[in-house]
Order: sequence, then C-alpha cells, then structure tokens
Amino acid sequence: MKKTPLAGRFLRQLIRVNDQICFSAMQQWDFAKRLDPLVKSSPNQFSASAFPQNPYAETIFRSVQELADFSADAQVVALQMGVVASVEHLLAYVEELQGLRETLVATAGDPIFDDALEEQLRLRIARWKGAAPTPEYFRTLGYFRHLRNHYAHVNSQPNAAFSTYTRSYGTPLNKFWDNGRTNLHGIDFRTLPSTRLTPDLAFGIMNLLRVCLWHIDDIVADTLSLSDAVRWIVQDIRSIPRNRGMSRDRLVSKVTARLEMEWNLKVEAEVTLKAIETVI
Repeated sequence: MKKTPLAGRFLRQLIRVNDQICFSAMQQWDFAKRLDPLVKSSPNQFSASAFPQNPYAETIFRSVQELADFSADAQVVALQMGVVASVEHLLAYVEELQGLRETLVATAGDPIFDDALEEQLRLRIARWKGAAPTPEYFRTLGYFRHLRNHYAHVNSQPNAAFSTYTRSYGTPLNKFWDNGRTNLHGIDFRTLPSTRLTPDLAFGIMNLLRVCLWHIDDIVADTLSLSDAVRWIVQDIRSIPRNRGMSRDRLVSKVTARLEMEWNLKVEAEVTLKAIETVI
C-alpha cells in the first residue's frame, strides 16, 4: 500500500490511545477481582477504612458495595473517552490530509465543501481520481463521528441525526466489515449506540479506525505522483537553512530514503535524481 507522511504520526496517536484503553481494561479487571471479596465480606464498609493506604479513598467516601458499581461506570467513561480521543485524532488527520494534497496539486473547478469532513474528503477524492472511492471507509468514519458526539454529550439515546445515519448505513456497514479480516469484537453498527460500551467493543472500534486510516491514506496517496512526493520532501529538506547547500548526491540519498520511509515508495537513486531535476 502507498502512504502519505501523515499516516505514521496519526497511527501512533491511535496506538497510544489503544494502549490506554487496554490498560483501563486490565486495571478494571484487577480491581474488580480485589474488590469482590470485600463486597461479599463487608459490603457496608466505607472506602476510607477498606483502603486505608490509598490517599484518595476518603475523596469518594462510598461503601464497598457502591464502589463495585462506581468502578464499572468509571470503566465505561474511560472507554468512551478513549473512543472520543481516537475519533478526534482521525478527523484531525482527515483535515491535514486534505491540506497536504492541496499544497502539492492544484485542483481545478469550484471548491468542494461539506460540514462532514469525511464526506468532504470523499467528494474531493472522487474529483482527484475521476472515480468514486470505496464509500464504506468514509461512512464508517462518519458513523464514529456521530458516536463521538453521542459519548461526548453523554446522550442516553442517539439523537435524530445519529439515528438516521444508523438506519441508513448500519446494515450496509455490517455487511461490508463482515469480511473475515478485521476483528470487530462483536460490533453491530445497528445497535452500538444503545449498547453499553465494553473493552471488547472498544477494541473493535480501534481496529476499525486504524483500518480506515490505512485505506483512506492509500487512496489519497494514489492520487499523488512520484514527483509530488519528491517536491514535498525537497521543500521540507530545504526549509532548513543549513541544508540549502547540500550536495546533489546527499540530497538524492536523503530523498530516496524518505520516499521509502514516509511514502512507502522504493525507487532507485537514478529515478529519484530525475524526479528531483523536474521539481527544482
């Protein structure tokens, strides 16, 4: 697959949040195991006496029985905030991706705008490629944009816009992702908004966000030429004053290495040299 220089940075952000979600799940499981004997033996004991070594036990001051419910609710909130952060990262990526493409290639015609960033990108890609891209990756991102709002606004039920989106795309997205390759961990797009979030469902969401990023990045990278990538790299290298006098051989070497590392394009030095000569 091709890629843009943005993919790696935003994938690392998603992986970082995913690790936090995994830690939350591990922490909750461990705490529930330690709490269970206390619930059975002294359910009315208060947190301060049950956990005398914990400096924060007095701040909540609840019975052990209540702590069990608080702990489960706290995990749901942590998982939801992980999903919110991840969708924010991916939407920021979509915005930066469009900016990158526009700096490299001038687009003819009237500007395309849409309130939904993922739909705006889909429409722009259709113009750039001359053909519509696979819509499900963008529909999935749109779905999770609605889910982000649902969690962030602490809605008890999906709002009208999310309900309409789910009715329109829930079943098609289930069919699209039932491909035997992506582990959904039990996600059902038709019912996810009204389902209590679990670690497994959060893992499925994170998998889908990563896969969507990979494919969208590949689709956009495919609209850019080798010369476009070389121009971007050369401009970036020469933006540092000390690099402006760099020798030709060193410039070719650095550009060739960055083409493979940042764009997943493996080319010979001679090809890089010819591309450099066309952009400087």
